[in-house]
Amino acid sequence: MSTLLAAARAASVAAARHPAVRRRVTDPAALLAIRALSDDATPAPDTKNPYKIGTPFAAADQSAADAADASTAARKQYSVLPHRTSLTSRLWLDRYDKNNEEYKKVLEATGGDTAAVAASAPRHLVLKRMKDSYIREVLPFRSNPHVKEEYCNYWGGLRIAKLLEDLDALAGSISYTHCDDGTPETPPLTIVTASVDRLDLLRPASLDRDMQVSGMVTYVGSSSMEITVNVEALDPESQAPADPILKAKFTMVARDPLTNKAVQVNPLVLDTDEERRLYSMGAELRSRKKLAATTSLFKQPPTPEERLVIHDLWLKSRQYSATNPPANVKWLSETTLQSAHLTQPQDRNIHGNVFGGILMKQAFELAFLAASVYSRGHPRFLAMDDITFRKPVPIGSILHFTAKVVYSRARSFQVQVTADVVDPATGQRDTTNTFMLTFGAGAKDGDVPTIMPRTYEESMLYLDGKRRWRRGARWRARISRRCSTSGECAAGAGTRMRPR
Repeated sequence: MSTLLAAARAASVAAARHPAVRRRVTDPAALLAIRALSDDATPAPDTKNPYKIGTPFAAADQSAADAADASTAARKQYSVLPHRTSLTSRLWLDRYDKNNEEYKKVLEATGGDTAAVAASAPRHLVLKRMKDSYIREVLPFRSNPHVKEEYCNYWGGLRIAKLLEDLDALAGSISYTHCDDGTPETPPLTIVTASVDRLDLLRPASLDRDMQVSGMVTYVGSSSMEITVNVEALDPESQAPADPILKAKFTMVARDPLTNKAVQVNPLVLDTDEERRLYSMGAELRSRKKLAATTSLFKQPPTPEERLVIHDLWLKSRQYSATNPPANVKWLSETTLQSAHLTQPQDRNIHGNVFGGILMKQAFELAFLAASVYSRGHPRFLAMDDITFRKPVPIGSILHFTAKVVYSRARSFQVQVTADVVDPATGQRDTTNTFMLTFGAGAKDGDVPTIMPRTYEESMLYLDGKRRWRRGARWRARISRRCSTSGECAAGAGTRMRPR
């Protein structure tokens, strides 16, 4: 057991020794000269940016070897990355083992000359099938009380924010699997999460049943990949997928680890009608994203119909007291909640920046708090829409989150969360993410208050929330029809929204 614990401590930093991280060092000799940092060691700060951690990921070669020597079964049984979920830890370790070990031998044989390795083994494209990238993992909530405790929320249900970390990690592992050309000498690509295009909770999730988390590449562009991820409850007897819980679509982008330029990914071969349907849905979703971007309120004025909506809202707002509106009306500005977070080395991904799953987790939990205060109840999470990761967040940054309810209709509403990176030295703020989440009133709660904007900027937030709500309602209706046809999602009808 002591060996396992030692391996666990070592692997918490060993996983970050992914070649994509090492090759960011320009001096080839430094690639093989990384030495141990003890648990108590203070990483050297970046002299250009005193708030950015220098190299907190370095691990001793011997420690990495010790971690690698631990049996596969042991590594799968214990969480060796103590700051991530057990599933994310396992996915990262498996990815490290697959992508790093063989390439490490090639790199050492050339004296750490990454340019020579890249020149001798140029990347070539390989035709891939969707099933080639398929990955399936099980969350044993029913059979393993320790895992159940890890994901349990205050009310005894599934903590969605923890699951978001796993979904992002799984999408990354699927992407690396698709991009693998089968040649050990080829330097592994750097894969980053570009966006979460859509995420829908189809039914309430219970921790009394084991769950399967699975996914595969369902669409490819030039350097981008759409990853479709499904979460399903397993039948207690057969352990076969029985009830769909969640469906999500991620867009991942491949980049050259040396130049950071976009790299073409392996193309897809479509064998079946179902694969062609999935690919067509991916192309359609991409077209809708482009259309939404060109007609965004940040680029185009509101439509004539939307201008009438704004005017009607303004007329209604004049009827209400600025300080004491009716109980069923809530000023948009009064729904705001904020939080701040100093990013720590424990928040990093294998590339040394803040893990995207951490951003989603923190944004979700703040959105849930804002939704709870606004609805004065226990809101139900329904969906997450079009989250774009605009730029990487370095370790040592101050992350400032702002959540506000921007649109409501009957028993559902939209919450926007903005994530800004703040430079404490200059005070400069850069928006790195904007999250849009849809919630519904709890089963025992009535209709939620009507959101009322008071300024032009708030009116634009209101209209954007309304647009997203309507697009999401149509998408959920489409999923519901698909599930009804296949007899899968009948129990999820309570979470549907009716488009108008």
